[in-house]
Amino acid sequence: MARKKSAIKKVYSSAIPHIYAFLGKTSLPYYPSKISIESGNLCNLRCPLCPTGQQDKSARKGFISFDIFKKVVDEIGQHLTVIRLYNWGEPMLNKDLLSMTHYAKERGIDIKISTNLSMKMEEDQIEALVKAGLEKIYISCNGASAETYLKYHVGGDFDLVMDNMKRLVRKKRVIPGCHTNLIWLFHVFKHNEHEVTTANDLAKKIGIKIKISKMRPDMGKEVFETTQRALERDLAWMPDNPEFTVVSTKRKQRIGCMLPWTETMINWDGSVLPCCAVYSEKYAFGNILENSFEQIWNNEMYVAARKEILGIKNDKQTICHICKNSGYLHGG
Repeated sequence: MARKKSAIKKVYSSAIPHIYAFLGKTSLPYYPSKISIESGNLCNLRCPLCPTGQQDKSARKGFISFDIFKKVVDEIGQHLTVIRLYNWGEPMLNKDLLSMTHYAKERGIDIKISTNLSMKMEEDQIEALVKAGLEKIYISCNGASAETYLKYHVGGDFDLVMDNMKRLVRKKRVIPGCHTNLIWLFHVFKHNEHEVTTANDLAKKIGIKIKISKMRPDMGKEVFETTQRALERDLAWMPDNPEFTVVSTKRKQRIGCMLPWTETMINWDGSVLPCCAVYSEKYAFGNILENSFEQIWNNEMYVAARKEILGIKNDKQTICHICKNSGYLHGG
């Protein structure tokens, strides 16, 4: 019965934002059902197309505290179905990760994380992670060999990642009722596209799902430039097979972006942003340590962003204006 209610809630909360956007509404009477909360923007790796890996200093650095996480969940948790507890850093470095997961799960909210898994883990840590009740654990590993892996995951350890992956799979099998989805996330670049088949075979051998994803250009710059310009700059990373490039071939929709109607992004320091592609708090629409989420969700910044996307005249400039002028994220 609980799962049926959850499924109905997900369908309802997915449909409502599209109705309000279609009707041209910019002040919304509902809260998002899916949000991202940044566990922290620090990482143990130096991936070259990630602003954290580049040690970009345009954003304040730190980890979200349990108290800030609790504040968000206490205020809007009854409306949430999913929290992505990651963005610009490695969530496993946050000492409160499992406490935050438990707090959300007790309130019926699913938690997803994305980790590089390139760290030494004791057996009790593996067990605790599998038992935490996470809905999904994405494991970012863009290589099926140590040589290829290290070209992107600078500072990582391929053998350690593979070993940890296998240990998680084994542990899940022996824990009754464990429904955590373990997913190997493999982004395709020029240097690793020859290993896509090998990665699929390796995943099958390990017993883990694998998701083959398209290349993303420099992630900290995506909303500020056209996709074509980004790909020209990052041409050395671009796969030869166009199937794996990020340029959208879909027909342009009347509403170019639905994110300001459907979800939100809360950085580790409480800054609220319209989506996970915006790196710095400089472009925040507010801060939940200064105002309630209710106040921020329909403040002049959010309303202006929605108006811009709908083509309604307004004088307030936001990061969404910049993104629209760039053709929207991955829009060509």
